[in-house]
Amino acid sequence: MATNQYIGYPEAKLFQTADTSSKVLNKLLWGDLVVVLDEISVPSFTKIKCRGAVGWVKSNKLQANKLLEVCFVDVGQGDGSLVITPDDKFILIDAGKGDNMVRFLNWRFNLKNRTDQLPIEMLIITHSDEDHYGGFDQIINHDKINIKRIYHNGIMERAGNELLGPRTTKNGKKYLSDIIQNLPELKSLFDIQTNRGGKKYPKLMHDAYQKKGIQQIDSLEKGTLIEGFDENSEIRFEVLAPVSEQFNGKKHLRVLGDDGETKNGHSVVIKAYMGHISLLLGGDLNEKSQEYLTEHYTGYNPLTTTLENDIKDMIAKGRLIFESDVAKSCHHGSDHFMDDFLSFINPIATVISSGDNETHTHPRPETLGAIGKNSRGKRPLIFSTELARSTNEKRAINMTDYEILRNLYIELKKPELTAELKNQLKIQIAKIESKIERNVAVYGMINLRTDGNKIMIAQKKEQKDAGYIYWLLELNEHNKLEYKA
Repeated sequence: MATNQYIGYPEAKLFQTADTSSKVLNKLLWGDLVVVLDEISVPSFTKIKCRGAVGWVKSNKLQANKLLEVCFVDVGQGDGSLVITPDDKFILIDAGKGDNMVRFLNWRFNLKNRTDQLPIEMLIITHSDEDHYGGFDQIINHDKINIKRIYHNGIMERAGNELLGPRTTKNGKKYLSDIIQNLPELKSLFDIQTNRGGKKYPKLMHDAYQKKGIQQIDSLEKGTLIEGFDENSEIRFEVLAPVSEQFNGKKHLRVLGDDGETKNGHSVVIKAYMGHISLLLGGDLNEKSQEYLTEHYTGYNPLTTTLENDIKDMIAKGRLIFESDVAKSCHHGSDHFMDDFLSFINPIATVISSGDNETHTHPRPETLGAIGKNSRGKRPLIFSTELARSTNEKRAINMTDYEILRNLYIELKKPELTAELKNQLKIQIAKIESKIERNVAVYGMINLRTDGNKIMIAQKKEQKDAGYIYWLLELNEHNKLEYKA
């Protein structure tokens, strides 16, 4: 009977026969799922099926344990990550603006041919910018996806004159005073149609509980314990932001500037732990929120702290909270950051999610320089979904396949078509959509895998069918991760 195993560290060759001199069918990465076939055993070799191919691998290149995997999906201008835990829990942190994330899920989990629903443990919406939440619309309403719970940052956009809700003032500082913490509070707000208006974010949240019946919709803030990911779990999520302030019997969030600066600045920030490794995952922090978080966690104002010893103490205290082995760059590599805050994170590797055809020029060159300067190791790593997808195949798909697909859908709507012709068109459409979905899933995605002791970060090589290139982070003699150049 066939059984499942995984490729061992760091890679393995899939041979055509049980002979290392035979043709190499594919190069497989650490953690790739393989089906071990029930065949006559061959000394030191095992017959497997992986990535659609059947062949032989060295038996010592297999392992039983599944890894933690983080897929930083190429969603264009925006953010979207899929976390897959060793016990097969699926977590989505943002989903971009368009349909790239749902296309990725279609490809990764073969949604079109599934007979059951894909169980999503949680959606985390870091904040209400459309390039972070827009892609959740198709996911929430997908008939092959079942979502257990949704988390957000507590700031609910609504129709009317006050986009982020009513405000109050304390000690000369302005605060948002209507922080939505749970489903009853969400229903109280959005069961009233005039509060939703025609706005996209309220409609998304209203659809989640009203149409899809999701009963766990809660806010995240510093101190939140996420069920199943607490200090007793193999994977632990520590929520570092937003940071609320309690007064007048209610939670408030500081106004950090205009509406955009405030909702970005109060993005959900999560530090994930597994074994010796840590990952920092968050939204669109900016200078004002980084100043606010620095004061909160270190007691120092980074704009007025000038004494050398105070700066050293501030950075030491900041690193106790934010230092991580790998960080998802806030705000797509924009120049809205503070150097001191970057030095808190002090990563070995940083992943930037950004897109083409946007006016922000992300990632900014000064940001890339600052990330490198404030990272650790002789050769800190900076990954970019936008740069990783710079391939001829991607450009060809943008220019040809989408146009062909559009014309096929137009043809499919013609009322005079016979059932046979409709079926032929649907087959053509499925082939092109599968090609596009695979392209979205492969080109541009930055893939991280870890067992809690070491990390592999991989991306697709630009040349078609050239496979993957990867980088390894391993523990040194001080039990700290470092990049093995």
